[in-house]
Amino acid sequence: MKKRSLIAKLGIPFLSIAIIAPAVMSPAQAAPGDIQIGVITATSGGLKSYGDAYIDGFEWGLKYYTQGKMTVNGRKLVVTKKDDAGDPTAATAAFKDMVGNGTKIIVGTASSAVALTLAPLAQQNKVLYISGPAKNDAITNATNKYVFRSGNTSTQDLAPLSGLKGVRGNTVVLFVEDNAFGAGNILAAKALIGPKGANFVEIKVPTSTSDFTPFAKQALDAKGSHIFIAWSNALTSGAMLGALKVQGVFAKSIPITGLAGVSSYDIYGTLFDGSNAILTSSFFPNVTGNAVAMRLAADYAAAGKNQDLFTCTGVDAAKMVVEALKNNPDVNVEKAISKLEGLSWLGIKGIMKVNPVNHTLTQPMFLVSLNKSGSKYVPSLIRTINGVTA
Repeated sequence: MKKRSLIAKLGIPFLSIAIIAPAVMSPAQAAPGDIQIGVITATSGGLKSYGDAYIDGFEWGLKYYTQGKMTVNGRKLVVTKKDDAGDPTAATAAFKDMVGNGTKIIVGTASSAVALTLAPLAQQNKVLYISGPAKNDAITNATNKYVFRSGNTSTQDLAPLSGLKGVRGNTVVLFVEDNAFGAGNILAAKALIGPKGANFVEIKVPTSTSDFTPFAKQALDAKGSHIFIAWSNALTSGAMLGALKVQGVFAKSIPITGLAGVSSYDIYGTLFDGSNAILTSSFFPNVTGNAVAMRLAADYAAAGKNQDLFTCTGVDAAKMVVEALKNNPDVNVEKAISKLEGLSWLGIKGIMKVNPVNHTLTQPMFLVSLNKSGSKYVPSLIRTINGVTA
């Protein structure tokens, strides 16, 4: 009863998720001479909030970087959006449909499994693919020149942990989803924390899990000094964290995780209260105060919207698309690739630079905390780590 009452009190769904079929959204009609841009990302299911924030940022960015004209080289940009619901099969079908319709630039996805599926398709079809919030390091590499990313890798996510102390000779529990996102985080955590002398216990939780109690008990029994949590499904993260809290894991092990979207702040803040949680983030709103950041903040405030975790990932994707198209009226993919390799710009969160070899995006990352402000929890910036490479 204690477990259910705490989770209910926090407003966390104890049992998750309805299965949501992928759907096509915003089918665009391109006239001869228009430039078609495809967006494939989750707008339903557990990654919906990430996909929504990404699309909002992308659409805002296209308008901003074209001075509101939505044209490049005098040609209209026509955006077609398709929902992958985090499903590689649905994403593959959408990708092939777009390519068949003549689309040469495709962006998006919050799912690492989807991005890892689309990357070789981009190479096979010789189209430009700019991956979005998906983080698995293997999405971009030196052997596939057709794939870039506008977000960060799992390894970059962990850069704020470079000063982590107290793990030598101790156990760090790696508590992750059993999918491509979780696997990428295990590799990244071992690469960063392993040299600090930590031992590891891996707990891989099936994505279909609705009762997290057995896995939370495993985490408690592991007796870790820290518990590293990598979780992407926003619909189940509350129940997962609630189970860890109820089993007393946070009283024994310091949680380390990435701060999720705005809607999670109160849940995370409540569950991590008193645990000295270590929170990393790929985005902190208004951290630079530069022109693009101020304009975005003003436009979002006027529209009554919040900047979210992957807003900047969408905006940066728009910047990359526009730069790939400038003085490239025929949308020559090889020329677009050469334009993006080594490209740098002042983005919303600071200096961004495309690695010309592996197409990762060098960028700032952040160490943050959640603090109570009235009845709400709000993030506070502890440290900015600039120039994080992967």
